[in-house]
Amino acid sequence: MSLWLAIPVYWVLLWAASRWKRAYPLPFRFLEGTILAYLCFMFLPPAFLEDFLWAGFGAITGIVFGVWAEEKYDEFEYEKELRSIVIFSVAFLFEALAHGSWALPRSVIGGTALYCACAGLFPEGKPFKDAILSGMGGILGFILGVAVCFT
Repeated sequence: MSLWLAIPVYWVLLWAASRWKRAYPLPFRFLEGTILAYLCFMFLPPAFLEDFLWAGFGAITGIVFGVWAEEKYDEFEYEKELRSIVIFSVAFLFEALAHGSWALPRSVIGGTALYCACAGLFPEGKPFKDAILSGMGGILGFILGVAVCFT
């Protein structure tokens, strides 16, 4: 549960980036890597262990929803970060408040969150330096997230 700290830190980074009109990709991608590890090893497995068919359908539906949201809302300067933090917050709130596995809603939320995390870690149309920083931040965050998940 110490991965919960990634959510408020992400909100503060987004607020600071919008206030100062400058965003550094490394901290955002580090937190997305951490959240990706949480989604892969803590959030989605209960859904797939409960009902594999519905969880698979829900994950595909969540990914489709993530693609739709990315295409529909792309005018805001920090749209990827805002979209990501909203779905990450929904995933963490679902984990905290929903008792039981609930395979379909958990997998839809998890699929959307996985798409948002991966879209942030592997950016399109960015300069080489930003892509390398994003990758480094994501890898470091994922490694830390795995360490936190299994300790």
